[in-house]
Formats: sequence, structure tokens, C-alpha cells
Amino acid sequence: MDDDNGGIFSSIRFWQGWSIAATLAALFAFAANMQYAQDGNVPDYVAIVGEAGSEPLWVVNADLADGVINVRAGAASGPGDDEVYRLWVVRQDDPQSIGVLPVNRERRTFKLDKNVNRLLVHGQTLGVSRDPATADEDEDAKPTSYDYQATITRL
Repeated sequence: MDDDNGGIFSSIRFWQGWSIAATLAALFAFAANMQYAQDGNVPDYVAIVGEAGSEPLWVVNADLADGVINVRAGAASGPGDDEVYRLWVVRQDDPQSIGVLPVNRERRTFKLDKNVNRLLVHGQTLGVSRDPATADEDEDAKPTSYDYQATITRL
């Protein structure tokens, strides 16, 4: 098939790659869901953060009925000296911080405030920023850009 005639969307390689990436994402979401189900905590929302076609950097599972988010680091390693990755609910005028993300295959659980919990029910975009480790001291600090983004969706 000639890719020059129809562009990227008529390319068999594009659709094969997309299919592989979607399958991997579904498998990781299923595996993460199974792990949390064994703990007695079944998530109802999931987001997979990372590049398509590679191991996810983070798998985010949310149980909004209980108001908690569980994050498992996959391929994510530390961003650098005196820096952390921070998870946000992406909102143009008022991004909402969820917390500092784990790295090196660690897990972390965040209790959500009611405002963030209400936002996530509507399937929001999550963003990951790279921030100074001292950013916790400045509550008004907001990200200027996101290194990664993913949509949290209902299972």
C-alpha cells in the first residue's frame, strides 16, 4: 500500500502500531486493576501515563467512591537532583495538585479533596509536571507545562 496517497491514516503500519499500543495499555490497566482488586480496593477509573508503545511510566487507579487515587510507578525513575514529578488535574485556569508521584516501581495512595474528586468524575485530563522538590512550600505554585498527559476514564 502506498502511504503517500492517503496520508498516515491510510497506512497499515500506523494502524498496526496503534493496535499494539492500545493492546498494551489495556493489558497494563487490567493487570493494575487485578493487583488492586486483590488488596480489596477496586478502582473505577484508570489512566495510563507514558509514551504509546512502551511500558507505562505510571498507572493511576482511582476509587472515587472512597475518594482515593492509587499510583503505581512503572518505568518512571527520578527526574533529577532536587526535582519531583507532580500529578495534576489539568485545568486551563486553575490546575489542581494531587501530589508527588512515586518512582522506581513504588506505589503511593492519595486522599482526594472533594473538589478534585468532583472533577475526576467527569473524566478529566491528568498532567505530570517536573517541579523543584521544595514546591510543597509554595502552595500557589502552578505548572507552566506538563511533561506527560493522560485522560482518566471510567472502567
